[in-house]
Amino acid sequence: MPKFEAGMESMLDMFVFETGDLLEKLDDILMRTEQEETIGTEDINEIFRTMHTIKGSASMMGLQNMSTLAHAVEDLFYIIRDDPNVKYDKPGLYELLFASSDNLKNELENIQDDDIPLTDFTELEGKIHAFAAQMKGESAPAQAAQASGGDDISHLFPDDEDESILTYRVTYQETCAMPSARGFVLLRGLGQIAEVCSTLPVDLDDDNADDEIKSHGLIIKLITDDAKKVLEFLEDGINVEKAEQLHKPEKSAAPAAKPAPQAAPTPQQAEAAVAEAKAETAQEKKPEKQAPKKPAEKHEQSLITVNLEKLNQLLDLVAEIVITQGSVTSSPDLKDLGVDLDRFNKSARELKKLTDELQDAVMSIRMVPVSTAFQKMNRVVRDMNQKLGKGVTLLFEGEDTEVDKSIVDILNDPLMHITRNAVDHGIEMPEERAAAGKTEPPTVTLSAGYDSGEVVISCRDNGAGMDRAKILAKAKKNGLLTKSENEYTDKEVYAFTVAAGFSTNEKITEYSGRGVGMDVVKKNIEKVGGKLLVDSEFGVGSVFTIRIPLSLSIIDVLSVSVGENSFSVPISSVREAFSCKAENYILDPDGNEFIMLREKCLPLIRLSRHFGIQSEIEDVDKGIMLYCKEDDTGAVLFADSIISDQQIVVKPFSPLLSDFPLKEAGMNGCSILGDGTITIALDVKELLKPFVKEKT
Repeated sequence: MPKFEAGMESMLDMFVFETGDLLEKLDDILMRTEQEETIGTEDINEIFRTMHTIKGSASMMGLQNMSTLAHAVEDLFYIIRDDPNVKYDKPGLYELLFASSDNLKNELENIQDDDIPLTDFTELEGKIHAFAAQMKGESAPAQAAQASGGDDISHLFPDDEDESILTYRVTYQETCAMPSARGFVLLRGLGQIAEVCSTLPVDLDDDNADDEIKSHGLIIKLITDDAKKVLEFLEDGINVEKAEQLHKPEKSAAPAAKPAPQAAPTPQQAEAAVAEAKAETAQEKKPEKQAPKKPAEKHEQSLITVNLEKLNQLLDLVAEIVITQGSVTSSPDLKDLGVDLDRFNKSARELKKLTDELQDAVMSIRMVPVSTAFQKMNRVVRDMNQKLGKGVTLLFEGEDTEVDKSIVDILNDPLMHITRNAVDHGIEMPEERAAAGKTEPPTVTLSAGYDSGEVVISCRDNGAGMDRAKILAKAKKNGLLTKSENEYTDKEVYAFTVAAGFSTNEKITEYSGRGVGMDVVKKNIEKVGGKLLVDSEFGVGSVFTIRIPLSLSIIDVLSVSVGENSFSVPISSVREAFSCKAENYILDPDGNEFIMLREKCLPLIRLSRHFGIQSEIEDVDKGIMLYCKEDDTGAVLFADSIISDQQIVVKPFSPLLSDFPLKEAGMNGCSILGDGTITIALDVKELLKPFVKEKT
């Protein structure tokens, strides 16, 4: 990583974020337009502006390798924009564009590591320049800069020019991607020691200013009492290769038009120009030269970028507020006061309302659509189609589902591995699909949604599916079997495919076959309390499902006691709380318990027996019953007593407990009650699963 100029280090995160976002949008444009006959004018302008912005911001950060690469791509689209009818090899152009995008993305990751040097993009830039030369009908790329001493400078010295005006030329280094921006900074300082009269190019903000400065240098006319001091100042400028004072030739050519006087830019103008170089406006800007500029209208900034760490702190504070609120309103000290608490209860209800609104606001700030992770997979599938020739179509379902930003970050890597696996290992070659009688196009579908306080992301394909016998044979060969083959369920068999070192691919490709990748995906998901599930049907296709608990969930619950333990049931799942009469209790010959509730025979789940803990109450007519329902399945939970109805902050279990089937047992997470005790949040849907199976 380069040593940034003073003050630039703090801008690195912002540069990486903004440039990464621009490159993702660039990929979206390229993916959308690759198969079209021509590139639309709006897309051409957008790609040009994207590269112009990256060029400028990289230059400001001192990352000249990124800046020059972006400049090379910008030059390509300058040619296309200038002449929409220019002929070029579109597949060749897109290969260069995708290669440039990939290299810039990789460099964004590298610059955050002090031990990795800047990448040399000279070879790729050479290919781009050669492509540009071919577009213009040239045998070799035109050189950007010409020798500064051999050109005719007589036009710079009109006969009627004041003799007190001195002329200087500043030549910038070839690696300086935006000499116009450096020129603004130079003129700002120069205005402190001299009176700047004019410059060539006249408008440093013009699109062609950079090319003109690279070809002929930056010409500055000024008035000063100390020519030597001015020359020394110019020579010390950033990225300046050479500074010289020009003198009127003895034999001058016909006088050229006198350049319009131009005052030295004010500090505000210079700063505005630098900022503009970093972020090109959406509108094409072609101002009339030498015309007075109207001050730009001021608009209030409606969007800001916030560091995710600050949002994490805010979310933690909201959680602590909810816990503290519960401690205050449920304090046992209130029961001993023996006074009217109407005013207190009213204030407590108002506090709960405000806390709910605060929670919703904070959560909404952190929420982003899962499409931000899905869209990146377009590029993965596109590249694999290019190399494998499978013609796979990627489809999205529920891409508007909003999830916490931290979850999207977690999903990026696993999704890439799973999508690659589906295309390479799941989808058959075209001739194999035809032989199997498949007429539908090969597809991979990414879907997103919520289920029981979890984000559920699935990747399914309509490929060959998994061969149970083949998987078992490979597992046996690798010594993974711990029981006889016929004792394994399909779920257990398919789980072998995400075990370390397991692969049924007989041929190793650059995408799969080495037995690494899927086991890493599984471990990374489990580190955040999630699970990776596999299902398949031979000849039909496979489904990989990622289930990740929400990072923080604040829900309304009924907290109940079971012996010395506390459990919290989401109020959204509770239809009724009641006391049961002995005559409504039914025990069938198999030992299954049921409760009759208004002519409904509902299964009874004793929480004490389900979790294997001691209970103070065994008689059904002495405890408390909770009729719970999810979808079309209902059951009755039996506990000792209700502690309270309140809000709790549900936090996922530690990844250290991932080896235990807590989720399958119906435990969703844990929280702290107002009196300081720990409560287990229940997942009613999981508790009712056995009865769904019986019903079906």
